[in-house]
Amino acid sequence: MDNLTTIAFYNVENFYSKKMEDQSFLPGNYSKWKDNRYDTKVDKIAFTIAKIGRLETNELPSIVGLCEVENNDVLEDLINNNHLVNGDYDTVLHESLDERKINVGLIYRKNQFELIESQPIRMVFKDQFDVKSYTRDILYVKGKFFDEMIHLFVVHLPSKIDKEINQLKRQHIFKTIRKRIDALLTENYSEKIIVMGDFNDSPTNDDLREELNTLSKQEEINGKELYNPMVGLQSYKRGSMIFKNQWMLFDQQLFSSGFLKNDSKLKYVKTDIFDADFLRNSGGKSTGLPFRTFVGGKYFGGYSDHFPVYTILKY
Repeated sequence: MDNLTTIAFYNVENFYSKKMEDQSFLPGNYSKWKDNRYDTKVDKIAFTIAKIGRLETNELPSIVGLCEVENNDVLEDLINNNHLVNGDYDTVLHESLDERKINVGLIYRKNQFELIESQPIRMVFKDQFDVKSYTRDILYVKGKFFDEMIHLFVVHLPSKIDKEINQLKRQHIFKTIRKRIDALLTENYSEKIIVMGDFNDSPTNDDLREELNTLSKQEEINGKELYNPMVGLQSYKRGSMIFKNQWMLFDQQLFSSGFLKNDSKLKYVKTDIFDADFLRNSGGKSTGLPFRTFVGGKYFGGYSDHFPVYTILKY
C-alpha cells in the first residue's frame, strides 16, 4: 500500500501578530486584535491546517506554505496550538520590506522534511523617479523530504488592481523564479521543484503560462515545463476565493516533471481545493462563500477570505 502525504498552501488573510506595534494594517484601522480575537484566529487556522488532506492521508500535512503572515511569532503560535502540536512542526519565515508588513512563510514536520537551506529572494523595484518600492519576498526552501531532495518557492504576487504599476513587477517576479528553476534543472533535469502561492491571477493567465512555462496536461510535460493542475480545477462553480462576485483560483501549486515520472520515489497523485463546509458562510447573501475574519472594518470571526489548496503525493 502506498504511503500518502500532503503539501498545502493557505492565504490566511491579514494574520498580524498579537504583539504588533502598528495596528493600522488591520482592516478598518480600528479593528484591533482585542479580547481574544487573535487567539481565536490562531485556533481556527490551526484547526483548518490539521484537516487539510486528512481524508486522503489520515495524517497532518507535511509541509504548508502560508501567506499574509506578519512574522514568525504567528507561525510559532500556530504550530504550538493543540490542533498541530502533535505534528512536531518547525517554521521558516524571513521578514520582507513589504509596505503592509505581510510575508510568506512555511511550516513543516521535522520528522518528514529536513531543512537544508532557506533564503528570501528580495524584490526591490524603482519607478521613473528612482523611488524604491517593495513587495513580498519569494521564499526559497531546499530540503530532504522523505529522503528525496525538493525545492520550494512560496510566493504572494502583487495584485492586478494597479495593473500598470504591478504588471511589470509581476513579470519580473515570474522571470526571477523561472531563472532559478532553469538553473536547478540544467544541473539536474529531474529535480523536484514546487512553486506555490497566491498568484493574484487565474491559472490560465498569459504571464504565468509564458514566463513560468506552465502546461495543464501531465503528458505534455517532457522537459523544463511546470505542470499546473489548477487549470483542470478552474470552474465557475468553485475556486479558492471570490473576486468581483466570481470564483477565482488565485491560489496555486505547480510541479516540475520530477514528480510525474513513473519511477519517482515522490510521485504526484492529485491536487484539490480544501473548501470544507466549516470554512464557508452559512447564512445570508454570502452563503457558501469563504467565512472571513474581517469584512471591511467589521469583525466576523471567521477563517480567511481564501480556501487552502493542497496536493497529495505518494512516497
